[in-house]
Amino acid sequence: MKITHIDVIKVKVPYHEGINALMTRRNLYQIDHVYKVHTDTGLIGIGDGAFQSDDVIQRYIGRDPFAFMNGWAPTPLQQAFYDIMGKALGVPVHQLLGEKVHDKTAFGYWSIDMTPEEWAAEAEHAYALGYRLHKIKARPWFEVLAQVAAITAVVPDDYRLRVDANDSFETPAHTLEVARQLQDYNIESFETPIPQADIAGYQEIKRNTDIPITIHFGNPDPIEAIRAKMNDSFIIAYPDSRAANAIREATISDAAHLPVWIQIVGLGITTCYVTHLAAVMPNATLSAITLNALRAFDLVTPSTIPLVDGYATVPDKPGLGVELDEDALDNCRV
Repeated sequence: MKITHIDVIKVKVPYHEGINALMTRRNLYQIDHVYKVHTDTGLIGIGDGAFQSDDVIQRYIGRDPFAFMNGWAPTPLQQAFYDIMGKALGVPVHQLLGEKVHDKTAFGYWSIDMTPEEWAAEAEHAYALGYRLHKIKARPWFEVLAQVAAITAVVPDDYRLRVDANDSFETPAHTLEVARQLQDYNIESFETPIPQADIAGYQEIKRNTDIPITIHFGNPDPIEAIRAKMNDSFIIAYPDSRAANAIREATISDAAHLPVWIQIVGLGITTCYVTHLAAVMPNATLSAITLNALRAFDLVTPSTIPLVDGYATVPDKPGLGVELDEDALDNCRV
């Protein structure tokens, strides 16, 4: 089997009505690309994600998708290659990645920094879609206690919050003050509250709060972080979201008995791909993030949302288990 050509389709999928104006004004994740990889057998694989230049595309023309079984191609192309391989063998993608240990993958909702009222509206929307975890971007120009209180007032008690400060809490003392303010709320974790290089600072935070701490894998060196016991979980696959790299990071984390969650920003194909990745990672037990649910509609069928109590069922059809909705795709072409 040989790859004959690759279609690169530039798309702009609108956000849902409640946030479309805000996300457009802030120019966040406006443009994506959908890839169709064609083969000389007639099989077509699909992927979505960041733009790949023609120079990159040409490296794969004339080659066998099975040459990339180990998953080192750029993420959107690797998605399509796995889709082709699965269809050719009649097996779901997770069988190409390892042993399936989860039948379902947890997913979380995501929000950029917003006013308390806007966050509350997004939480109601997310809960109705089936989400039970909400990753929220805490920023110093908003009062995080007011934001969290607004969300908690409009959703049931089983709705958890992942507070991502992107190191804007700056110091252990400030982080612990925020933890004190939020101790009565359903906080799943703090993500990167202070700069990740500050190992001693993380150790101080861990000594003085029960709120779990999560950091991005790789900074500091994961072995150093594990030995220092500075965190309770790892974020994997971001920014390097190649399958082989994600599985390696999950394996290292699992050896340290630390759970992980996958973060790969994309559309419906990426979301489906993440379900397969998480399915073979024993410690991928925390809610993954893809941002697909922020869109007004999906580009794949069957749709990857809504979820059931925060979980998506891992597809068992050959390949990724979804196909492009060509009508929806045509409505989004740039």
